[in-house]
Amino acid sequence: MKKKDSLLILCAVLALVGMLAGCAFKDIDKRFFVVSMGVDKSNNPKKPFRVSLKLAIPSAQVQPGKAEFQIISENADSIAEAIRVMKSKVDKDFDFGHCRVLIFDRHILKRHQPEVLNWFMRRRDIQGISYMALGKPTAEMVLRVKVKSERVAGNALNISFDQTTNTSPYIVSEIMNNYYMRLSEDGIDPYLPVIEPLKDTYVINKVALIKGEKLIGELNKDETRVLNELLNTGRKGQIKVRQGDNEFFVNVDRFKTKINLVIPKRKKPYVQVNLKIEGPIEASEKKLENNYELLEDQKLAAEVINKRVEETLKNIQKMGSDPLGLGLLYQAKQGVSAKEVKKWENLYQNIEFKVKTDLKLRGTGTMY
Repeated sequence: MKKKDSLLILCAVLALVGMLAGCAFKDIDKRFFVVSMGVDKSNNPKKPFRVSLKLAIPSAQVQPGKAEFQIISENADSIAEAIRVMKSKVDKDFDFGHCRVLIFDRHILKRHQPEVLNWFMRRRDIQGISYMALGKPTAEMVLRVKVKSERVAGNALNISFDQTTNTSPYIVSEIMNNYYMRLSEDGIDPYLPVIEPLKDTYVINKVALIKGEKLIGELNKDETRVLNELLNTGRKGQIKVRQGDNEFFVNVDRFKTKINLVIPKRKKPYVQVNLKIEGPIEASEKKLENNYELLEDQKLAAEVINKRVEETLKNIQKMGSDPLGLGLLYQAKQGVSAKEVKKWENLYQNIEFKVKTDLKLRGTGTMY
């Protein structure tokens, strides 16, 4: 009798749980999937946030250029309020589970960055692996771009930042969790890729540097490439080398970076950057007939790379940003007290960078 009563109670509990789960579930035709989201600064001081959502419209045909979407925007005094108001503009509820790209304009990052990021971090349906970027001139203009090759709405940017599909050395990707860590951690600073709309596609070849909670500047295309190579070791690509009339390209098959902060006794600290690069020459304006000429180009390429990396590091240093986390290396050696953190900030302004490139040209490709 007791077993029978226990079985009845268990069945009743399971039925109740099933009913509760069914109440929370919404059919797919009652949901609008948000695939990307943008936050701009509005022209209304009382409602400073202009929030834009890119909503995917399901289609029976999945073909390049056929992806349909809808953009809705709203000005409000907070992101949460903007979302609530936008719900009255559509016939379905918003589903943020597929929102993989978050875009912000420079004015939001300069003034409201902690407030904005706080909302995204607290939302349980916003993925921590969502890509973040700076939209130029605005995030809304970036969201409105309809890419001809896009098969699924909003998927072009997602694929662009995925390093398994796009190996461009100019595209620096950043996810929300890592960005939040950099923003809250002493000794390392955040950065964001810059997206610019270009008719039916995007241009992503620059990176914005951030110090603390302030946007302090952008790196140009070549500097962005160098920073990307230092941040993401093992990345493949091409390196352009030019000195006078001699110009050639190195097709990088292997790229390794080792950065070390050296603090010698009774001498000034310095940063040692060791690069190890291997690959053949992809293109050359001159004919390479013997091994001696190949060794000459190898030496020239190493010198050019040393200079290029050193100039980029000095420019980043001048801006006052530390995206490579050199401050964390200092803390690992000297400690994490407030005194040491302040000491490093003063030390970083004038620290010397020493770059050494171990370059090995394995051949001249299929031509000689």
